[in-house]
Amino acid sequence: MRRKFKFEPLVAKYEELAEEIHITVSDGTTVRTYYTTAPEKTKNGFTLFFIPGWATIVPSWDEVLLEAMIYFDVVYFESREKDSSVLNKKTKNTLDRVSEDVIDVINHLNLDEKKLIPLASSWGAILLADALAKKKFDPYLVAFVGATSKIALPKGTKYIIPFTPPFVLTVIKPLLRSWLINKKSESEEHAKRYLRLLEEANAKKWKNVAKCSLGEHWHLYERIEQNTIIFGAEQDKMHNIAETRKIVKLVKKSIYIDMKTNKNTHSSNVIDELRRQLET
Repeated sequence: MRRKFKFEPLVAKYEELAEEIHITVSDGTTVRTYYTTAPEKTKNGFTLFFIPGWATIVPSWDEVLLEAMIYFDVVYFESREKDSSVLNKKTKNTLDRVSEDVIDVINHLNLDEKKLIPLASSWGAILLADALAKKKFDPYLVAFVGATSKIALPKGTKYIIPFTPPFVLTVIKPLLRSWLINKKSESEEHAKRYLRLLEEANAKKWKNVAKCSLGEHWHLYERIEQNTIIFGAEQDKMHNIAETRKIVKLVKKSIYIDMKTNKNTHSSNVIDELRRQLET
């Protein structure tokens, strides 16, 4: 039966509570961040700098962010492939350039590296690894969730991305919308999340950023020198656990924490484990 959901895209509770800050980085591109400060009674003095995955929307991490903001000052960083950015058209969006955005935001917000903990997922882990490997900054501790060596793409598509016109996604969006809502959504909330992801999908930005970052990036992880926590999920079908295990071996000062499922890696349990590690 065809569903007749009538709703707006999902908005995260964290977005409603946080301060939205648009920052112009050193090449003239503007990126969006969300910022919250922890209450005086519960704050631990650290800033959690969250770098989500490719085209990830805030609601995907709402539970983690709401728990984190109790104890940490939180910066939620949206990289330049996301719809919220305003790209400098003259810039070549290489991985080096994208990771430089992280440093520009840290400097703009005047964050203390000695009290900084970047937590990155998926594509975000790659750009964080690039910044660390090139010694662009030296945070107190590093955390990865679902770390990977490459942008996840369907087999064979990396060869056609540089040549595919961005309008193709625009043309098929109505079909994708119907398919996601009627075939892939388990609930109205699930459908809202898919809808927002689709609405914010910017094919032109995806192409401009992805074509400069294709390929594998194992070499970046082996050059990380900071103490690192790597969260994995042995039962997660969304991320290749073999990649996570390889990254654990490459990062010299790392510990591995198995969260079992993808749901757990997107829950308050991640913050519980992170706080536990800070106390040891």
